[in-house]
Amino acid sequence: MLVTIKFRNKRIKVFNLIFLILVICLVFYLLLSLFFSLPFFKSDYSYDHDGGNYKVNTKVTFNNKWFNCYVTEILTIKTIDKTIYDAYVKDLNHDGYKSFGKNIYKRVYKTNSFCDSVKKDYKRVHDGNYSLFKLNGYNSYNIEYKSDFTDPYVVSKINGKDTKKVDVFSNLNNNKTGSYVISYNLKVDNYYTKRLYRVINIVDSEKPIINLIGEENVALDYGSKYVEEGFSAIDNYDGDITSKVKVKNTIDTKKPGTYKITYSVTDTNGNKSKVYRNVVIKEKNSAVSKTEPIIEQKDGITYVNGIIFVNKDYSLPEDYDPKVNKKAYKALEKMQNDAMVLGLDLNLISGYRSYKTQKELFQKYALKDGEEKANTYSAKPGHSEHQTGFAFDIGSVDRTFENTDEAKWIEENAHLYGFIVRYPKNKTDITGYIYEPWHVRYLGVDVATKVKASGLTLEEYLGIN
Repeated sequence: MLVTIKFRNKRIKVFNLIFLILVICLVFYLLLSLFFSLPFFKSDYSYDHDGGNYKVNTKVTFNNKWFNCYVTEILTIKTIDKTIYDAYVKDLNHDGYKSFGKNIYKRVYKTNSFCDSVKKDYKRVHDGNYSLFKLNGYNSYNIEYKSDFTDPYVVSKINGKDTKKVDVFSNLNNNKTGSYVISYNLKVDNYYTKRLYRVINIVDSEKPIINLIGEENVALDYGSKYVEEGFSAIDNYDGDITSKVKVKNTIDTKKPGTYKITYSVTDTNGNKSKVYRNVVIKEKNSAVSKTEPIIEQKDGITYVNGIIFVNKDYSLPEDYDPKVNKKAYKALEKMQNDAMVLGLDLNLISGYRSYKTQKELFQKYALKDGEEKANTYSAKPGHSEHQTGFAFDIGSVDRTFENTDEAKWIEENAHLYGFIVRYPKNKTDITGYIYEPWHVRYLGVDVATKVKASGLTLEEYLGIN
């Protein structure tokens, strides 16, 4: 019985010893933890990073826990546009940062050394002179839809040495408009990756094309019905957008005058286009002259209803030399100046021509193309309107002039200055000359407006065709 008791006492003593050792270790651990938590073992560091098109402030805390250093980084994004912001946040998440508030991200990692050496290495790596990383070219580019882009790349150095260890990522798609990002990543050390971003804006600045079906210039009899001949619209980005075309039509067929139908369309990228169709409503019963024209001959000059008239059948004397008409020339200058304000060039190509000059000109054309053909685009001496002093060739006498904005403007507005296009389109059988959109004849605003409204040639209007 006594032996048993001694054995038990010995076991109790061993247990007490072990318990005492554990208590001592715990107290030592707590004291040591308290020791390492003193401010002496904790320090802060902050720095700003300017990435060119984004700015970030980082506050770093180095905290010793036993023989490890815990690094806490709190990163605040200062200035950044949304396109780069989204790309940057994605990269931060990849690096282990978590959202810690609006525009604030946090990361904690552990190193197996004291914070004093960790902080020194951290400051060295993040010093502006340690790594050089910058974009070649510009921070952003605007590239036309479906155009190629050649990346200017970056300049990258670590500790003064060139390095090509740059990872490049991009979501660029030049077949779709929008903003895209090319990101460049330079791994400076195991915990720090430097980043640059370039924004590529794929843009579409090409206007849609509206094509009118039928004639651009239409003449209608008084009171008749206007029937739209149709149109189509094609865009380089959207394709067929005919359904998006808006038509503005204010035609009143019971009110003579010139009307403009406007066709407009806007594509998905905001590019706008407009085209016009001109509709002339003729004077009531203007197709047939109610009275016979008054034709007078004075000194070999023909006057029809008081208007000096010349064409293939009516000529001017060889000695008729009035020079340019001052009133007509003043009206021409006003028309040129108003057109110039709109960015249109109506420079004077040819004005008054004497009988002699016209003779030399026609002979040159006849030698070149033969007299019959020359007579379709050039008048014989004595039959040229230029000899009246009331006619001018403006803009250009090239065949392509017909399709210019200048030619369209002349057609629509010349009557406002007292002029008519003397040889209209599709009227060769009446005038004897091919369409000359550049040849204008001064009649005065009142008569010119009436001729324009009638939709007739001067021969038809005067009733001598």
